[in-house]
Amino acid sequence: MEENNNINEEKTNEDHKECQCKKTGIAMIIAAFLGGFLAIYFVADQIMERKLNSISFTPNRFEQKMFDDMDRMYRQDMKAFDDMFKKMPQPKMHELKHKHPMMPMFMTDDVKIKSDFEDNHFNITIGLKPFQDDENKINYNVNGRKLTVFGNSHVKDKGYEEDIAFSQDFILPENSDILNISKIKDGNKLIISVPVK
Repeated sequence: MEENNNINEEKTNEDHKECQCKKTGIAMIIAAFLGGFLAIYFVADQIMERKLNSISFTPNRFEQKMFDDMDRMYRQDMKAFDDMFKKMPQPKMHELKHKHPMMPMFMTDDVKIKSDFEDNHFNITIGLKPFQDDENKINYNVNGRKLTVFGNSHVKDKGYEEDIAFSQDFILPENSDILNISKIKDGNKLIISVPVK
C-alpha cells in the first residue's frame, strides 16, 4: 500500500512538473512575443521620429512663399490689364468731345477728411471743394465720446446734377471738452476743433 502511495505521489509530482513546464513554456512564448512586438514598435517609432525631424517646417518661409505667390499673381493681373488697355483703340480728342459729354470737375474730387492732434486740440479737417466751399453744408453731432461729422450738397454744373453726401464717426480722446467745439473755415477747408483738457 505504501508502494501504491509512493507511485501515486511520483505520478502526481511528474504531472505537476509537466504542468509547470507547459506553463513556463507558454509564459516564455508570450514574453518572447511581447518582447518582439515592443522591439518592433520601438524601432518603428525611432524611424518615424527621425523622418519627422528631418522635415523642417518653418512658418516664416511658408508665409514668405505665400506672399511671393500673391505678389506674382498681382503682377500678372496688372500686366494683363495693361495689355488689354494697350490693345484698345484710343479715341482722338475731337471724337471724345462729340461722343461723351465732359464730366464735371467736381466728380473727380472725393470728400477729403483728415484728423490730427496738436496743441491740446483734436482737429478734423474737411475739404470743402465738393461742397462749393460752403462750410454751412457740413455739420456734426456729439454722442458721448463719439463725434459724427456729416455733410450733403446738391450740385448743378452745366446741365449736370449730383447729390454729394458723407458721414464719418470719430472717437474723441478722454477729457475732451465737447461743450467748446468750434468750426473754423481756413481757405477751402473746414476745421472742427475739439479742445482736450
